Amino acid sequence: MRKSRIVAVAVLALATGFTIALIVKQLQPVKLESATWFGDHSRALPEFELIDQNNNKLKRSDFEGRWHLIFFGYTHCPDICPASLQTLADMVKLIDDRDVANLLEVAFISVDPARDRPEILKSYVEYFNPDFIAATASPENLDRITGSLGIAYFIDKNDPEQQSYEVGHSSGFVLINPAVELSGLFSAPHDSRKIANDLIKIIERY
Repeated sequence: MRKSRIVAVAVLALATGFTIALIVKQLQPVKLESATWFGDHSRALPEFELIDQNNNKLKRSDFEGRWHLIFFGYTHCPDICPASLQTLADMVKLIDDRDVANLLEVAFISVDPARDRPEILKSYVEYFNPDFIAATASPENLDRITGSLGIAYFIDKNDPEQQSYEVGHSSGFVLINPAVELSGLFSAPHDSRKIANDLIKIIERY
């Protein structure tokens, strides 16, 4: 009886110690190199509908269960967009933790639906990484999702039939958690290694 009581106490002490260690770990802030982490202030995204590069509909529920790093841009972008997508492609290669990699998807969402049809998005994004999601949406859906994420964009176009124009847009990467909440922001300038390191810390922790 005495021996079993000692064993029970030892097991309880071990379990208590593990629980305390876990709580302490959760209370300690993660030191991030390039991300702004919103933590308890994460904000839920509204319902939305996108069309991806395979002409499939994507809804809010399709983003559940995995982390998503999202960049908003357009395929006619002369510099920021290709440079940002290359950074994201390099970042994916730097994540050597398979568990983390399997929980993360990268998405490129075009804010220029008039020109960026699904087939255009498909050929564009495949140059950087064929596993990336590429999508766009109606102006109403774009305004809904960008507004909820604090992403700004402006189409510099006077004539509706005009084909040559530029689009101003935010250059940050937004991080969406598996509950489809805005959880973090990676502001420019971007460094693929720092982003990879931060994502590993965030996903392993949360």
